[in-house]
Amino acid sequence: MRPQQPASPPCGLLASCSLPAGWWLSAAILALTVLIRGWQWGDPNYHIDEGFYLLVGDRMRHGALPYVDLWDRKPFGLFLIYWAVAAIGGASAGAVQLAAGASAAATAIVLARVARRWVADRVALLVAVTYLAALEALAGGGGQTPVFYNLAIAAMAAWSLRARDAPDQAQRTRAAVAAALCGGLALTIKPTCLPECIVLGGFIAAQLARHRASVRGAVARIALIAAIGVLPSLACVAYFVAIGHGADYLFATVVSATRRLPPSIDERVALARYLVPRLAPLGLMAAAGVALLYRTDRGDAAWLVAWIGAAITGFLMVPNFYDHYALPLLPSLCVAAAPLFARPVTGAIFAAIVAGWALLLAGWPAIERTQRSRAAMARATDLILANSGGRSLYVFDGPPSLYTLTRAPLPTRWVFPEHLSTSEERDAIGVAPLDELAAILRRHPAVIVAADGNGPRHFSLAAHRLIRVVLATRYRRVASVYLPDVAGGRRVGIFALRAAAASPAPRARATPLRSAAAPRS
Repeated sequence: MRPQQPASPPCGLLASCSLPAGWWLSAAILALTVLIRGWQWGDPNYHIDEGFYLLVGDRMRHGALPYVDLWDRKPFGLFLIYWAVAAIGGASAGAVQLAAGASAAATAIVLARVARRWVADRVALLVAVTYLAALEALAGGGGQTPVFYNLAIAAMAAWSLRARDAPDQAQRTRAAVAAALCGGLALTIKPTCLPECIVLGGFIAAQLARHRASVRGAVARIALIAAIGVLPSLACVAYFVAIGHGADYLFATVVSATRRLPPSIDERVALARYLVPRLAPLGLMAAAGVALLYRTDRGDAAWLVAWIGAAITGFLMVPNFYDHYALPLLPSLCVAAAPLFARPVTGAIFAAIVAGWALLLAGWPAIERTQRSRAAMARATDLILANSGGRSLYVFDGPPSLYTLTRAPLPTRWVFPEHLSTSEERDAIGVAPLDELAAILRRHPAVIVAADGNGPRHFSLAAHRLIRVVLATRYRRVASVYLPDVAGGRRVGIFALRAAAASPAPRARATPLRSAAAPRS
C-alpha cells in the first residue's frame, strides 16, 4: 500500500503564512535554477543546436517556412517554441536561455511534486536540484529539445499518477485527457519520447479499463483519449498539407531520420565511455531508490521501472548519439532516486554527490567561458559585417547563430552546417549535399566561415576538399577566431571574397525572409 505523503513541518513565520503548502519548494527551485544555469545566459554560442533553432524561429517571424525555406528534421512544435521566443525576446540568445531556464525550473517543480508522493518536501528539493545539475553535464544548460519536452513528459507522468489516485471516473478521465495532451505536445517537439507516451498512456488505460463496467465503453473511452494525444501531431501535418507542403514535412520529420548513416561500433563504444561517467552515479541511485520503494509500494515501483525503461528505449531509438540525447533519461531517474535521498543523513550525501559530480563535469560555474564566447562571437560578427557589404554569408562549419547576429541573407535552405559537411547526411536531406555545396559556392557568398581542420565527426572528405579549393582560389582569410562553446569550442577562419572573383550576377537581396536562391528538392 502506498505510504502517506509526509507533511512538511511548519517553522517560524512560515507556520502562520497563508501561502499554499509547498510554496517555498517552488521558490527554492526557481532560485536554484538561476544559480545553476545563470552563468551561461546571454552566450550566443552555448550550443550549435539552439543557435540554429533560434535562426529558424527568427526567420519564421518574417515569413520563412521550416522544411521549405530552412530545412531540418525536428517536428514543427519545436520551431513554434523558438518562433515565440524570437517574437518575444527579439531573437536574442538570452531570451532562449531564459525560456529554457523557465522550462527546466518548471520540470524540476513537477518532478519534486511527483517525488512528494513518497518523500518530504526537503527531499523533493534534492530531486529537483539533482535534475537541474544533471542537465548541465549533458549540454542541457541551454535550449536543447529535451529541456522543453521533458516538462511535458514529467507533467504526463504526474497526471498518470493522478489518474491512478482519482476517486471517481470523471476525475480519472480528466486526468487521462490532461496526460494525453501533455504527451501529444511532447511528440510535436521530438518523437523519441513516443515510448514514454505509450508506457505512461498504457498505465492510464489500465486504470480506465479497471474502473469501467463495460469493456466496449472502456475501449471507446481509451481510443478517444489516445486520439486526443495524437491530435497535436496531426494538426502539424494537416497545416503543412493545407499549404501544399505535406510531403516536405513528412520527408523531413519522418523519412530523413531513417536515411542517416549510423555510427560505427568503435564510435558507439567511445560514446558509451563518455556517457557512463555522466549517468552511472544517478543510475545507480535510481536503482537503489526503486528497490527501497518496492518494499512499501510495488505498484509505484513497477510504474517507475516502466517509465525508466521507456525513456531508455527512446534514447536507443536514435542510432547516432550526442550527449544531449541522454537528457530525456533524467526525469525518471531523478524521481526514482527520491526514496534513497530520503534516507537519514546518507540520503543528502548521495544527492550532493550526484549533483556535485554533474556540475564538476560541466565545469560549473563557467563564467569565464561565457565571457570569452560572447567576446569572440562579437568579434566574428563585426568581421563578417565589415567584409560582407550586406551580401550573403555561408557558414560551412561554425555556429548558425552568426546568420542571426549578422542578419545576413541565407545562401541555401540547408543552413545547419552538418547537413552539407558530413558524410552521414549524404542520403538523408533530399538532395546530394556535394551538389548543393557546389551550387552555393557558384553563387559566390561574400563571406565564408569554415573551421580550421576537418570540423565535425563524420566530415565529408569530398566536401572539405571542395571548400578548401574554393577558399584558396577565390577568397582571402580575414581572421581566425576561436569560438568557445559547451563542447569545448573550435577555431574558425573568416574568409572574404576577392574582388576579382566576384560574380557579375546581381547581389542577393539582404532580407531575412526567404533564403537567397534556395532550390527546393
